[in-house]
Amino acid sequence: MRILITGASGLLGGRLCELLAREHGVTGVIRGHAAPEGIRSRTVDLADVASAAELFRGERPEAVIHAAALADAERCEREPDRAHRDNVQATRVVASACASVGARLIAISTDLVLGGEQSFSTETTNAAPRMEYGRSKLRAEAAAREACPGAVVLRVSLVCGRGYGPRRTGTEALADRLGRHETVTLYEDEWRSPVGSNSVAAAVNAALERPAAQGVFHIAGAERLSRVELGERVARVLGLDASLIRRAPQASHQGAPRPTDVSLDTSRAEAELEWTPQPLDDAIREGRGG
Repeated sequence: MRILITGASGLLGGRLCELLAREHGVTGVIRGHAAPEGIRSRTVDLADVASAAELFRGERPEAVIHAAALADAERCEREPDRAHRDNVQATRVVASACASVGARLIAISTDLVLGGEQSFSTETTNAAPRMEYGRSKLRAEAAAREACPGAVVLRVSLVCGRGYGPRRTGTEALADRLGRHETVTLYEDEWRSPVGSNSVAAAVNAALERPAAQGVFHIAGAERLSRVELGERVARVLGLDASLIRRAPQASHQGAPRPTDVSLDTSRAEAELEWTPQPLDDAIREGRGG
């Protein structure tokens, strides 16, 4: 299948390029940094209608994985107009282009569209994001589905395992700091359900194989962990020093408001996509080349 992957120089988009290129013809869409080695790439401003139209006319993709985003929560908080352009406008342009050429759209979203008031939220849980990043991504979900009604939206939890590029996944960042014997302060009352990048790629493949699938799917790991528990897990699995981990309440955070619990229920993805996440320990090891 001919696939365009946007955000191909990013942590998740780049990793998806590496993994999906094993089975598909992949072209990465970048804006600044390079795509993974061996991946054909195009530099395009996706928020610009004319540029995107030219890209789609030239590539004629059968499917598009839209992973490009301004994912820096603090920058989104400071620059809401930029967050809207990169996250909402670009998604609308990409979705419209997919509709125009009949391409399957799989848009990557985030667990941070949720307000964090309950554990294991389903796709029908009311989304009330607390930060501008989450608000822009929720608007992007709506834009994708309005412009391309058959679109799939994958709400992805905290990505762990192996990523791509200079930005590190949640577990890579912890492993790096603990490996340098640095003290790490983590919140004891903030919960996520971390998911390996390989599992995200498997969910994308599952959606590609099921043309009838549409709407929002939660893609997350099977376990709900606090930030402290995740740090301790990384230390245990990789043989690092857990005594370097310091506990702190989420209330001590300064910056963009953070939700308390955005763990996700993945029942719909498991039933309709026949998808299951890999064990967390395996993803942690992959992030260290294991």
